Amino acid sequence: MRRALVGLLSAVLLTQPAHAQSLRDHFSRLFTFGNCGQPLCLDVDTAVNRHGSHFIPQVVQGERNMLAFITDAISLSISNIPFTAAASGLAFSFEEGVPVATAVSPGPIFAERAETMGKGRFLIGANISGIAFDNIRGVPLDRLQLNFAHVNVGNPALGDPDFERDVLHVTTSLELSLIVSNVFASFGVSDRIDVGVAVPIVHASLSGSSTAEVVQHVFPTPHTFDDAGTTRATSSTSASATGIGDIAARLKINLYQTPSLAAALLGDVRLPTGREEDFLGSGATTVRVMGIVSGRRGNFSPHANVGFLYTNAQSQNNRVLATVGFDQLLSDIATLAVDLVSSFETADSKLTLPEPVVFTAGGPVQEVQLTDIPHQKDNFIDASFGMKFSPGGVNRVVTNVLFPLVESGVRPSLMWTLGFERTF
Repeated sequence: MRRALVGLLSAVLLTQPAHAQSLRDHFSRLFTFGNCGQPLCLDVDTAVNRHGSHFIPQVVQGERNMLAFITDAISLSISNIPFTAAASGLAFSFEEGVPVATAVSPGPIFAERAETMGKGRFLIGANISGIAFDNIRGVPLDRLQLNFAHVNVGNPALGDPDFERDVLHVTTSLELSLIVSNVFASFGVSDRIDVGVAVPIVHASLSGSSTAEVVQHVFPTPHTFDDAGTTRATSSTSASATGIGDIAARLKINLYQTPSLAAALLGDVRLPTGREEDFLGSGATTVRVMGIVSGRRGNFSPHANVGFLYTNAQSQNNRVLATVGFDQLLSDIATLAVDLVSSFETADSKLTLPEPVVFTAGGPVQEVQLTDIPHQKDNFIDASFGMKFSPGGVNRVVTNVLFPLVESGVRPSLMWTLGFERTF
């Protein structure tokens, strides 16, 4: 099994991307209309002074444009996909050379318990998770409404000349899904210290279509998509990418252990090994430090995790982490795991939406909202329900569903997980 694992990881690490354009490039193509080859640029005919380049969002909204907001929100959600627990299975310590069980259930799935595996014990496993993103801060991705305003080219006040009041309205239907295959391993360095590594292999697929229409203020408008004066156009794209995601290394130290109560510290780091431009990783290094308390009363084992996540991503905030839940041994082969998994931004969200455009010249004052996506923090609260089945003692089958409970970031309706793990 270990040889097969090494071979699989080597193949993934050595695989080179076969596509010329990234998924981020394909996403931008949803907002490219005509033949100019630039986002939101109309065809330009100098004979009639068509102002095609005046709708390029990089010119109109700079670094805070709508496209950057959505792609950064996708990266934020990808970086918050939880890893499975760093240790699993029955946990043991050795007293005078005799193994003594410190945990009777195989433990939680997307939370951590304080018990470590025991010196010399080894955990290896793999799982696969499916995620179909369907909303951004509660707004359905298949009904995104975006408005792009004209750059100010005349009077210092926007709206003069009159054609500056033209607005390019874009309706976008976007589908983005991930299949994340995690390969992980942990080793008991001592009775109180575990080390581990998790390597995700990510398949991301994106498809969508957009319809753009010039909302005219002047007739005829100088903003058209072709020589025939067309003011409506469509664009579509479809692409996928596969590769290694953000690799994580983990260390857990058991600080206190009795038959009914335990405490531990967990530290892990996620490296930016996944290609951010293909939505395979967050593009940033994140470090997580977490305190863990767990207990046991018969076959019932509650746990609580509280910690802090630091990230060096320019568009993401540090986060406070909190998870509470329990695992219940239902029978010799079945365990129920239930958790409430949450993370909260420590400051106002860095994913800022552009402010409304206000026309003050050339007519009455008019305010145009650039999107129906709300301004808010991207805090995450998820409910996790799973089962572990242990038909062979050391072998376990893992099933889980995770439901977002709040509307924030780019989120799915649910995330499913199916996996296998073995302790020896």
